[in-house]
Amino acid sequence: MKQTLCIANQKGGVGKTTTSVHLAVGLARKGERVLLIDLDAQSNASSVFSESSTKNGKDSFLLFSEKVPIRELITPTRIAGLSLLPASSKLSQIDVLLSGKMDGFFVLKEALETVNNDFDWVVIDCPPSLSLITMNAFVAATGLIVPLQISKFSLDGIEAILEAKNHTVKRFNPGLKILGALLTLFQQRTTMSQTVVPMIEEHLRLFESKIPPSVAVEEAHLLNQSLYEYQPKNKTTKAYQQFTDEVYSFGG
Repeated sequence: MKQTLCIANQKGGVGKTTTSVHLAVGLARKGERVLLIDLDAQSNASSVFSESSTKNGKDSFLLFSEKVPIRELITPTRIAGLSLLPASSKLSQIDVLLSGKMDGFFVLKEALETVNNDFDWVVIDCPPSLSLITMNAFVAATGLIVPLQISKFSLDGIEAILEAKNHTVKRFNPGLKILGALLTLFQQRTTMSQTVVPMIEEHLRLFESKIPPSVAVEEAHLLNQSLYEYQPKNKTTKAYQQFTDEVYSFGG
């Protein structure tokens, strides 16, 4: 496996799921074998691939609650080379189930070790919180990507992300690295952007790619499609393609 990438931010509405989906699809379009893991109880990433979601009752909740082998829960999608571990609303119960267990932080890492040779990349869409399930993703990951919007609240959240990452490196996963922050819904010429970007760069490396706003994103979600399928020439689609190229260069 080249990289296991965790897409995380404890603040919702920053484009985390959209980034996870389009990074996973973008890597698959390059001919890579990709596993997209949905760990958000809202199941938004899974809904893009409704044909592959929880119709058979198998989802990521069972991985944590009953330790069902991950290979039994993974399903192919309509995108060549892309597989999905879908989410369930029951994921909201995971913190209670794993709390106090000796191996509570390592469930996902140990599961992924059993399919290490099946995939080139794993992309993990985390819930909007620094919960125990997010920490499982940190422990399993090699790289962390932080989607951010230009706002004061994004700045406020960076410290918490860095603290959680440093805690994970110190205690559980010394190999975890922050690949960078990805600016989403980005409008370069605003005064806010010119003010906040240098402040973010004091803490996190920024990807060169910036994701502009587009109504096509929500339209594609309503149709259970990726932007690559819905509007392949859209400016936001092209921005995600450029972002994928950047991430791909880390694959080695």
